[in-house]
Amino acid sequence: MKSDYIEEKISNGTWRPEVVPASIVGIGRDITVYRVARKGNLLVYKEHGDEDTFCPPLWWDLAIGSGPCGLGCRACFLMLTQRSMRDPLRPLVYDNVRDFWTAACKWLADPDRRPQHTMALGIDRSDSLLFEGITGHARHLIPMFADPRLNPRGNLLVLLTKSANVGYLEGLPTKNVAVTFSLNPEPIADVWEGKWPDTLERISPPIASRLAACLQAQRWGFETRWRLDPMLTPPGWQAMYGDFLAEAAATGLRPARITLGTYRRKNSQLDTWRKKWGLPAMDWEPTNMVKDGTHFHLPEAERLAIYSTVAGLCRKHLPDSKVSLCKETLPVRKQAGLCNAYCNCLR
Repeated sequence: MKSDYIEEKISNGTWRPEVVPASIVGIGRDITVYRVARKGNLLVYKEHGDEDTFCPPLWWDLAIGSGPCGLGCRACFLMLTQRSMRDPLRPLVYDNVRDFWTAACKWLADPDRRPQHTMALGIDRSDSLLFEGITGHARHLIPMFADPRLNPRGNLLVLLTKSANVGYLEGLPTKNVAVTFSLNPEPIADVWEGKWPDTLERISPPIASRLAACLQAQRWGFETRWRLDPMLTPPGWQAMYGDFLAEAAATGLRPARITLGTYRRKNSQLDTWRKKWGLPAMDWEPTNMVKDGTHFHLPEAERLAIYSTVAGLCRKHLPDSKVSLCKETLPVRKQAGLCNAYCNCLR
């Protein structure tokens, strides 16, 4: 798809195209990004839940990108946030790093700040580490959050990545930082994560590489977390999740938290925009979505069965990990026995 909006931004010099080598971004091909300085609203705060859906309004997001992150995931809700104004395979990357550092510093110093408030590094706007090699956002922010003079209440910085780019974190302090990995069994990831339209090869790193990166971050002393989200249920899914969790535990991985989420979407336009941008269809997806709370979900009984199965496997193989749900309705949380605030974005 050709976007007149994007072409205009490039032609007037507002957006600066740059080819980032595969070795820097940590995927199989070079990738083109559009670099620009974000002029305002560097910190985004909004209510993600409502009276039916649990998502406590305790976390802020550093808007280090806009639209999809560039990995081309075919179920990415960010395709809907900017539609024709953001290319899911050529992402917009904000590179005025010092301005983001200053905004975060002011946020930490705010007299109304409370210890339970957390800051996300682009969780709803970008991958926290995918472009760390050209921006350095994490390397600038992590020392600030570890410094008691700048972070007197010990507020938490939360990263979320599908990359394996933890090498950029080596030697950094680990206090008040949670490094979260977006994971699934490899066959599940292959169902919905991005594939190059010309070859149908996966864009995102293999799950084994991400787990190895998680183990390295854990050895360095970072708190590590996992998001198994969206969980999908093609034939044989129970064995896939069982094998995945057993093998991960056997390598010594010990995530502090595991947040579960079933496949969901805000509205029915997601597939329309996936097609417009030329992304391949998902290899498998549910067809019985219903509106429940803030999202379209699988029917309640199916979600409960999935959570019961996977939460049980987590407790079996990783008994010290706290298990929670992401953006789930209150009735499902209660019935699943997962009414807690151990979800990924919170302290």
